Amino acid sequence: MSYKKIIVLTPIKNEEWILDTFLKTTSCFADHILIANQNSDDNGMLIAKKYPKVDIIENNSTAFNEAERQTLLINTAREKYGKNNILLAIDADEILAFSSLKSNEWESIRLSEAGTVLFFEKPTFYDGVKQVIRYEEQGGWPLGFIDDGSKHKPEFIHSTRIPFNENSPTLFLNEIKFLHCNLLSLSRQRAKMRYYCILESIANSKPWYHRLRMYHSSYNYAKQEGDGLAPAPQKWTDGWIEQGIIFKNPKEEEFYWYDRESLKLLDQYTFRKFWLEDIWDIKWNKVGDHFNLSNIKYKKPSVIKSLYREALFHIVNFAFFIKGLKT
Repeated sequence: MSYKKIIVLTPIKNEEWILDTFLKTTSCFADHILIANQNSDDNGMLIAKKYPKVDIIENNSTAFNEAERQTLLINTAREKYGKNNILLAIDADEILAFSSLKSNEWESIRLSEAGTVLFFEKPTFYDGVKQVIRYEEQGGWPLGFIDDGSKHKPEFIHSTRIPFNENSPTLFLNEIKFLHCNLLSLSRQRAKMRYYCILESIANSKPWYHRLRMYHSSYNYAKQEGDGLAPAPQKWTDGWIEQGIIFKNPKEEEFYWYDRESLKLLDQYTFRKFWLEDIWDIKWNKVGDHFNLSNIKYKKPSVIKSLYREALFHIVNFAFFIKGLKT
């Protein structure tokens, strides 16, 4: 049986805040880390070039497109490293739990038949690294794949990261976990959610009532996500900390690059298109000043439209609550 290399596929856009931690930890288990850099304007690529296992390719697209970047990563991995490898599609803010390094499940992965899809839990750190939101009942996310050359059929946004269909053999991993760090900064996450809300509105990939509910500024991850909060086992992080790898909360910024890209989209598609979306908890004119986009004329929805949107939000929440009682 030929040796299956572990190839980590990671898209990058301005991930300097977490990239060093990601590459230090990922270098401990991956044979190669393939990074697709999409026009980053931070110091991330300087960090990436310090790691010998990293190969960098450029994703020169100026627009958000998960399908395009996933296809680029998978096709390039096949060209550079061959087939029948273990492809793990891991974002930069998803860090392997230290206790996973010596798990026997790695051998189970290597012995899996070609085409097997690998499911992993992603506990999410919340307000530091002492507690996490768990997702055990969900069964995990399809983050890995024993490459058999299958064609990937991705979507524009919230796409499954690897080739996967209803006939694919599956392997659910219980010990190997990736720790999601996106909620170490709620303000950064909120900027990201406004951006995603705008993208989904443009693509019409979710009904308006789902967007209104899931991207609302009052969304409470600790109460509305997964199985709820639980203590984070020290075995997930202590080994990394002993090696000098610290999980740091990202620096709080007044505005994030997500805000800049959001403002550009608001201007491109006209502000009035998005009045029903809950993206107005930020002063967009201040965003324009911060990123030298002052030529964009900000137009906030009227008070009546804002009140109407909030009323709809409460109606939608009540409808989902009633539906939950009936199921």
